[in-house]
Amino acid sequence: MEYRYFPGRLRFRDHVLRDEEIRNAVIAVLKKICPQAEITYTEKTSGILAIYPANSINIEKLKSLVPLLLEIEPKIRFYTPQKKQAILDGIKKIEESIHLF
Repeated sequence: MEYRYFPGRLRFRDHVLRDEEIRNAVIAVLKKICPQAEITYTEKTSGILAIYPANSINIEKLKSLVPLLLEIEPKIRFYTPQKKQAILDGIKKIEESIHLF
């Protein structure tokens, strides 16, 4: 999965995001991280872009989510439908850790 951070922008790209359930789970997490974010999905690039006020997210708290993302990245990189639930579980784990923000 390709993910990029720039103050005011988070971008995720991967073919796994074409799965509606996974995509919706990722978008739900992004909305929890920054409720005022404008989130768009582009089918052509399999990309999600979140644009938000740059000062509304503490970068150190955002960095704390990276280890959780790295836990599910191998499952995403070598995705098969059998790994879908493990990916959703990993996204749920990220979502649960957001309340610590």
